[in-house]
Amino acid sequence: MLSLETGGAGCRWRSPEQKRMGSMSFSRRTLMAFAGLALSAGVFTAVAALPPGFTDYSKEKFDAALKGSKPVLVHVHADWCPVCVRQERAFKELSGSEDFKRFNAVQVNFDMDLDFRKAYGVNNQSVILIFKGGKEAGRIGGVTDTAKIAEFLASVK
Repeated sequence: MLSLETGGAGCRWRSPEQKRMGSMSFSRRTLMAFAGLALSAGVFTAVAALPPGFTDYSKEKFDAALKGSKPVLVHVHADWCPVCVRQERAFKELSGSEDFKRFNAVQVNFDMDLDFRKAYGVNNQSVILIFKGGKEAGRIGGVTDTAKIAEFLASVK
């Protein structure tokens, strides 16, 4: 049997079960919201993991790498970028190759590492740069095909 309830927000018809569950549904919604947050936090943590062979960018480590004997591979990445995620998959596939191993690989966070972006004129995420002898030797953007990324890595000797 339905009953009519009136209140500050107007009138509505409610069943006895709806009356009984009224306050519980709020806590159920709250619980579901927290569960959703917990799940999404786990997803974001998984996305934020570095691909094999990469280190996180810091200005000091990057400057030292530029002075080293190995060329430096830079991936400008954003956690929210689907193209960047596909590029990471390509890097995972390439991480065992000799062409990849000859690089000092660094991942730059597009949203956080603004000093790098400003210094090297990077205006978009999903950019891959190669430095050799302390200078930029190549740059591609938005490429997700593993073979094309491998070709780009091989182009810098």
